[in-house]
Amino acid sequence: MKIYRLGIIGYGGFGRFLHQWWGKLENIQVMAIADSKAECDEVDGCRIYRHWEELLLDADIDIVSIVTPPSVHAEIAVAAMRAGKHVMLEKPVAVSLVQVRDILHAKRETGMSIMVNHMLRYTPVMKEMVAIAKSGCLGELRHAQVANYAQDGSLPVDHWFWNRDLSGGILVEHGVHFFDLINSLTTQGSDVISGESSWRNSQQQDRVSATVGYDRGLIAQHYHAFSGPGFFEQTTIRLAFDLARIEIRGWIPMSGTVSALTCEKSRDALARLPGWKAGDSGPIPGGRDTFSGELNGQELQVSVYVSGIQYFPDQDVTGSFSTPGTKAEIYGGCVQEILGELISCIEDPGYRPRVSIEDAVAALETALAASG
Repeated sequence: MKIYRLGIIGYGGFGRFLHQWWGKLENIQVMAIADSKAECDEVDGCRIYRHWEELLLDADIDIVSIVTPPSVHAEIAVAAMRAGKHVMLEKPVAVSLVQVRDILHAKRETGMSIMVNHMLRYTPVMKEMVAIAKSGCLGELRHAQVANYAQDGSLPVDHWFWNRDLSGGILVEHGVHFFDLINSLTTQGSDVISGESSWRNSQQQDRVSATVGYDRGLIAQHYHAFSGPGFFEQTTIRLAFDLARIEIRGWIPMSGTVSALTCEKSRDALARLPGWKAGDSGPIPGGRDTFSGELNGQELQVSVYVSGIQYFPDQDVTGSFSTPGTKAEIYGGCVQEILGELISCIEDPGYRPRVSIEDAVAALETALAASG
């Protein structure tokens, strides 16, 4: 088994989290840290560099993880690939499309592999939700709502998060996660994008929204607020399919509820959601939304019409799902899996990861369009 030697550029709280979880992998050795403020006793056993350029000169490093403010993602990623390093890049991929072009050019020029850490797609809930959406067993996805109420207690006014030149703004720095999630649930392409925002003061744009219209009718609405106490911190994703209403809860999607008109195929799919617990169920009641009866002495199957499409569900089902484990454990497992996918890309150039660099770019394009 090949051991991949990894260097982390940026050793704040998230850099330490990555070190903790990647250090558990048998085929990974976290060998070096680059951070102007990192203390040597915090990274025992690692080579310490005060500048990222020095880490890129380390010939022993195979993979570089970039965990810095977004404005320098592209500069470091391009330099890393040209130094012969594969790249695990924290989201967003960049803060401008010019920077994206530089990254893609360097990737083509060097042949190095790069992935962006859109880790929410790797959660157990979203893996199954994407499979359900792609199967079509609940019909078309018509409407999506993302509501994210985040605390700002750890973000003082001089934090780089508030500086749009450094972070790209909330929709770029944070919203890309959720643009990517909704994109993963549909084969439709976005074609109409708008956004609004509110400024607390001249330095802090703390509430933003975006509406994304897709080319076959899906409408997605995104709202993010970094303006309240941790007591009210909450993230919900509501999905309206032709045959289901689903609510997913948690910034790391962990749990949720389902109300659906189902057939055997869709019940089997729902049962694969983590911790699935079926609630009330029963036959589809007759009424103005359904058709049933007899023809030539044979009973006809109940059907429902949604947007002119005829479906044949046979049970009304409610239920809930909840992922076992803590949020940190789920998050840790996700970052381990996405690093494993980067290694698969390194070893097999034809490998298709769950989230490609093109997916990351598509999410950024939406964020930039909505940011104005």
